[in-house]
Amino acid sequence: MKKHEKKNYIDAVLCLSKRKAISGYDNTVNRFDDHHAVHNVQTPDIHFVGHFLLWHRYFLATYEKALRTECGYKGAQPYWDWSLDADPKNTSSTAWFNSPVFDPKTGFGGNGAYVEHTPQNNPFGIPGATGGGCVQDGPFTEKAFTPNYPSGPECLRRDFIPWIINSWADPAVIAELMKSPDYTTFAFNMEGIPSFDVPAVHGSGHFGVGGVLGQLGNVENSPADPLFYLHHGNLDYIFWKWQQMDLKTRLNQVGGPVKSFGYGGENVTLDFKVNMGPLAGDATLGDLLNTKGKTLCYTY
Repeated sequence: MKKHEKKNYIDAVLCLSKRKAISGYDNTVNRFDDHHAVHNVQTPDIHFVGHFLLWHRYFLATYEKALRTECGYKGAQPYWDWSLDADPKNTSSTAWFNSPVFDPKTGFGGNGAYVEHTPQNNPFGIPGATGGGCVQDGPFTEKAFTPNYPSGPECLRRDFIPWIINSWADPAVIAELMKSPDYTTFAFNMEGIPSFDVPAVHGSGHFGVGGVLGQLGNVENSPADPLFYLHHGNLDYIFWKWQQMDLKTRLNQVGGPVKSFGYGGENVTLDFKVNMGPLAGDATLGDLLNTKGKTLCYTY
């Protein structure tokens, strides 16, 4: 993106954070909070399920629509291809800290201030965290931007973990994901399993940037960080590219559990419906498979 395009997008995000909330959820102050709250409230039903990919596709489209209709944004929803920044040959490398996406003048700002990680605030003992406190530079410091949901205003925190981006965003890991033969397998491989021992493409940006103490690393509250939408934009782009490999089949194929971790139980179908709570109505998975269908209108 050109500098003025980046500025226009970030200005629209900041605009959304100044528009009055409409969702009705407690502690939502602005329209940015509204989207965060919808994700938080639906978290038990939208992860480790067959509709994970398509719910989040709809969520991104709803967010982009708000940027356009409420804040005058005229550009595209950007995505961050972290595979371009990863260094799988040196998993301890911090070179990706200098990615353009973290530029304090034209990007989203960088890491949070360092906070000591203890057994109390890092109960799983995840190694290698480098931050954890408030973001120190860029447009989303505490002076300009404060997530309010779920429990009142707080600063945006990030906690960069080098080895997660470098190993989980490895192009080779993504190449293996692209070999998935069907929707159910692809969705399962994309989301991975809740373990830090196995690379998960979905977890790369979440835990690489949010780490232990940052919001982006929190399953319920990850949309508190505006980078959530660029991270999930890239996941959707990968999904879209996988669909293009056999479009006729993959515009008509879903699978996976209705209930979180409900493998072996009821599976989703093309008629299965998801929604954005107070932000947008029902849409079927069959419709959301098509980025140029009844509900969505975009391409890559």
